Amino acid sequence: MNYLKGIITVVLIGLLQACSSLSPLDVSYSGPKNLALTEALVSQGWIRDEYAIYQKREGYKAFAISTDAGGTIFATGFADDKVSKQVAFNEALRMCAHFSQGDGQCSVIDEQVSNGTIGLSQTQIDTAPTVLIAHRDIRQYVQYTNSRAPKAFVVAACSGQSFWLEQQTSQQSAEKKALEQCELNRQASDPCCTLLESE
Repeated sequence: MNYLKGIITVVLIGLLQACSSLSPLDVSYSGPKNLALTEALVSQGWIRDEYAIYQKREGYKAFAISTDAGGTIFATGFADDKVSKQVAFNEALRMCAHFSQGDGQCSVIDEQVSNGTIGLSQTQIDTAPTVLIAHRDIRQYVQYTNSRAPKAFVVAACSGQSFWLEQQTSQQSAEKKALEQCELNRQASDPCCTLLESE
């Protein structure tokens, strides 16, 4: 019996050590002093997880929070991979407003730019439709322009999240299927999908 307890103890200690050796996501905050976020990163797991995801993202990015009357964060929103600092700022506020459902006041408390590889030339960024505010969607558009018709390119109304299809049976079929794909997969914060172009 003691032998069995000893084996169980050794196994449990081994599991605990294995779990503790996993490197946690970076949640250190280096932006302007914000007591609500500093405290939340220590005490609220969901905010810590959200901020850690944000920290790992690339491009122009911003993180916004909404607090209640007592100063407790109850909603966040962030933007990443955006084409400019202003676009990231605006999108973080929009996402925060969506998740706070209009309660409280959203404010951007952190802005960063990560020099990750975006895989685009400045010309491709400058000539892309202005509704495409993220590098990932501009990359999708570049692929679309090089694809074969019948094809269609659809975007979600606010975020510019993109969906496209090529080599369909007809232009109308490409449009219909791309719109359906967008409606099924768009972010909940986007009210609708629109056809950007087709041929």
